[in-house]
Amino acid sequence: MTSLNNTTVIYPKEISLFDLIDESAKTYPDNIAITFDDRSLTYTQVSHTANRIAKILVDQQIKKGDVVGLALDRCPEMIIALIAILKSGAAYLPLDPEYPKDRIEFMLEDSGAKKLITSLKYKGHFTSTAEEILIEDALLISADYPPLKPEVAVTGDDLAYILYTSGSTGKPKGVQIAHHSMVNLMLSLQKAPGISPADKVMATATVCFDIAGLDIYLPLSVGAEILLIDSIMAKDGRALLDMVREKKVTMFQATPYTWRMMLEMGWEEQLPLKILCGGEALTKDLTAKLLHRCYQLWNMYGPTETTIWSTLKLINSDSEITIGKPVANTSVYILSETLAMVPDGEIGEIVIGGDGVAVGYLNRPELNAEKFVSNPFSGIPGDKMYRTGDLGKINPNGEISCLGRIDHQVKIRGYRIELEEIEHALGKQPDVKQAVVIAREDLPGDPRLAAYIVLAAEGEKTPDFKLLTEQWQRELLATLPEYMVPDDFVEMETIPSTPNGKIDRKALPKPDYSHINRTEAYCAPRTTNEKLVVDLWEELMGLTKISIFDNFFELGGRSLVAVRIMARLEQATGKRLPLATLFEHATAEKLAARLEINAEAITWDSLVPIKPKGSKMPLYIVHGAGLHVLLFNALASHMDTEQPIFGLQAKGINGVDEPLDVMEDIARNYVNEIINRDAVGPYALAGYSLGGVIAYEMARQLIDMGKDVKMLAMFDASTDYTKKDLTLQAKIAGAVWRVLKQVAYTAVLFADDPKRTIEYKSGEIKKRVRKVYKKLFKIGPAKKTGILIFGDEIDEKSETALHNYKLVPINVGIELFRAKKKTFYIEDFKYLGWKPYALKGVHVHDIPGEHNTIFAPPNDKQFAEVLQKCLNEAV
Repeated sequence: MTSLNNTTVIYPKEISLFDLIDESAKTYPDNIAITFDDRSLTYTQVSHTANRIAKILVDQQIKKGDVVGLALDRCPEMIIALIAILKSGAAYLPLDPEYPKDRIEFMLEDSGAKKLITSLKYKGHFTSTAEEILIEDALLISADYPPLKPEVAVTGDDLAYILYTSGSTGKPKGVQIAHHSMVNLMLSLQKAPGISPADKVMATATVCFDIAGLDIYLPLSVGAEILLIDSIMAKDGRALLDMVREKKVTMFQATPYTWRMMLEMGWEEQLPLKILCGGEALTKDLTAKLLHRCYQLWNMYGPTETTIWSTLKLINSDSEITIGKPVANTSVYILSETLAMVPDGEIGEIVIGGDGVAVGYLNRPELNAEKFVSNPFSGIPGDKMYRTGDLGKINPNGEISCLGRIDHQVKIRGYRIELEEIEHALGKQPDVKQAVVIAREDLPGDPRLAAYIVLAAEGEKTPDFKLLTEQWQRELLATLPEYMVPDDFVEMETIPSTPNGKIDRKALPKPDYSHINRTEAYCAPRTTNEKLVVDLWEELMGLTKISIFDNFFELGGRSLVAVRIMARLEQATGKRLPLATLFEHATAEKLAARLEINAEAITWDSLVPIKPKGSKMPLYIVHGAGLHVLLFNALASHMDTEQPIFGLQAKGINGVDEPLDVMEDIARNYVNEIINRDAVGPYALAGYSLGGVIAYEMARQLIDMGKDVKMLAMFDASTDYTKKDLTLQAKIAGAVWRVLKQVAYTAVLFADDPKRTIEYKSGEIKKRVRKVYKKLFKIGPAKKTGILIFGDEIDEKSETALHNYKLVPINVGIELFRAKKKTFYIEDFKYLGWKPYALKGVHVHDIPGEHNTIFAPPNDKQFAEVLQKCLNEAV
């Protein structure tokens, strides 16, 4: 134990975290500090802007010891604002705007935050006593300030931030971290795993996840570059893998969940990448896969209360997977229940001391007394150590093995979760008598939260448990982050208990992961292809004994799983099938039969039958920027039984057909496919995002042909990027006016909302930057492998079609389904630009969610109800 904790290193304990960044700015003024989409900021720009915003905070009476909240979407200004808060002497409170409003408001109240830095996008959204400072205003007001750091004497003992973690009492608890704790960690990590000014670090962690501190401050402490990734891309394994390859990322910190997600996307080659893996246990199978695909693999361990990471280990192919040894100025003890040291090799609680130990929990004296206890081993009066609640032991080689939890705290996708907080929230529901939540990993690499519910007895009527679970999920999403909402619910008559009366969590049954009315009779695979399909479904969906007649969507299949399945089928058979194949071939039997067809005979028609049967007027929905139509299935599943639904997917996604670049031609192709199916009509059309303009042109063409268009619906689609016939003077004036508004929207439009424009509106900006980059560096087309890899070319041609298309008014009404949560700037927030063109008027329907989540549960059900009502009234 003595040699294990021989970690003392002299470092400047008296300095602040931002002193490290200022030193980088002084040494490497012209180095790129932050890259985000098409923006790059140098160290000088970051430092000067942070100084100016810090001056605004000081001018508004922010003092040392104050707390300033920050709720911004991921963008360079988010990082700059964090640094500015530190330079003002305050501690920052990181808030992810995507978290539930009630949870954020609790954090603001509990922390006593005096100010809240946010954007125009979230102006007035959060109710608190904190005075709002809009980042757009701060940037404009401070533009002419001298770029000097405020004269505030911040020391290593001052608070740097307060970060809230899940709490067992039903409310999150705030962990207080001092500057010197972060300085110590950054200087230690500079040596191991090691980082240099030439490194490029990809940053994906939400600012509310403590590991975001490494993503941000480690590269900034040495003059390296941060490649900041938006929240949507951070959840996309394919996009992350492409970014690592294209941007030549050298260091990336992520949880095992993220690494598995990237591996599913066909990652095979070795990359010059230093991997930092933490947040959950690193398994043998994941280690084996990563070691052959990276330059170095480091296993990281540490709770939020001891400043991000407390131990680390470089993993080799012949080494045991442990959490290694402590970072600098950190001590790790394995203690008994009475806090006495246990002999090496014996199991005890991992307790951590040293300079990384937090100041404590904010406003939680009883919990502080329980978790932050006196350290009798350091010999320093008043020194504290933190009881992690993790079990561990010291191995013969002096390294530490972590062996799980003592209590009911778990990790899901790297997020630390107190199960009692979820149980507390469920217990508030009127139909719940008792709730127990556990984390299960019945499928390796796919941990899931399962809730076991004893219903409250109310009369003789038996409630519909499925309807109740949907209601509970909606209620929980209003108060808890998405990752804390249980995936599975199990109805119980009683909760099993141990002989001493405690809940027997090990006796809780495995949930039925199918979520369906599966076929009554199980039918095993009969052919090689049926076995291939069934085996893949069982592996990737975590199910057992799938019948060849079971339905993919009823089994809970979604887009991400579909992509993985089709990619694996292509690897196994050499045949590339459209994702839309699953609509018509949704059983293992039918999909296997589809594989029997010669590859050349596989069709990629634009018209896709999502729900083809029914007596009502069919609805034809045009794809958005995703190019395919799989996401419309959830919406269709909630429509009337007799309501047919068809999708229109982009021409060219098979990589063979030539994509179209004229809007009229794109629409004509879709109209022809519709008329080939139904030459009489009447017709109901809808378009999502980019598809809205296409659907509009389709309606125009159908009306010109004398066809009856009963309904035209826009699913959060706008006219912003279509051609406007203006004089040169008017164009210049309009451009200037738009620039002025963009300046007022600086942080939102150029950092927050453009990312939404990129993600939600055909990837316009990102594709343009990539196109220019390829032209500048004369990069040829990439080798085309895998599934959904032809989107770039179609996006570029769709962009051309969109910008060259002139809208003209037509005699039609528009049903506008508008996302309640605004995610990007547009000229007309009320009608999204459609009012001048729909001569019969625009009828607005606000639907829950934001642009990319209106089709996701539980939003899809409410969306479907309103849409079905519109369809019925149209007829």
